Amino acid sequence: IGIDEEIWNQAFLNLKDWRKDVMRLYGIPLFKELHASDLLAGRGLIIRMGRSYVRIEQKAAANLFISGLQRLETMASALSGGLEVINVSLPSAMGRNRELDSLDRILNRIQRSVQEDNRRAFLIFDEGKERQVAYWYRKMRVYNPIPSKYGRWATGEAWKSIPIENILGGPAFRSSAGDYFIQMADFVAHALLKQDEKPPIARIAKYELDKAFSILHDA
Repeated sequence: IGIDEEIWNQAFLNLKDWRKDVMRLYGIPLFKELHASDLLAGRGLIIRMGRSYVRIEQKAAANLFISGLQRLETMASALSGGLEVINVSLPSAMGRNRELDSLDRILNRIQRSVQEDNRRAFLIFDEGKERQVAYWYRKMRVYNPIPSKYGRWATGEAWKSIPIENILGGPAFRSSAGDYFIQMADFVAHALLKQDEKPPIARIAKYELDKAFSILHDA
């Protein structure tokens, strides 16, 4: 999820308002992490609250998940392009290279996007796999071979190194438990995963969660 710095506070408050709606409708406090795979597990979601529990049934959990994607779509429209969803989906047959190739393509898409607008980007990732992400990021800032879509660059070479110089900083890593935007990025990734899984499992098809990613057509 890409957010322009000028509207970050506005986007955060908008998302926080949605979490307040979630608390009112489902009893889930603002500080509780929403994780898509837990939310859409076969038995619904059970949340411990001190000595008591809140149970979110499967249908309600599916509605909650869809409402999160709908809020992102509404935010993207309301914020006049200040919020954007960027995604990559590669075939599972790629095996171990799939994750790094996905990261490579995401970083290049972000680089092209901000370069075209003569802007800069700062990256925030979920915790986990910090070493792999940081290593790949540093590598691409120095050497990032890109093939020409026309077969050859003007220099006559098939590949050209275009470092991701418009992406600044570390990147940074944050716990998803304390970051609404990372939790929503998890929703987006899960929706894309369920769209690509063919055929969808019964409980996913029952609530049309395999079609949920299409909600983000303007994001």
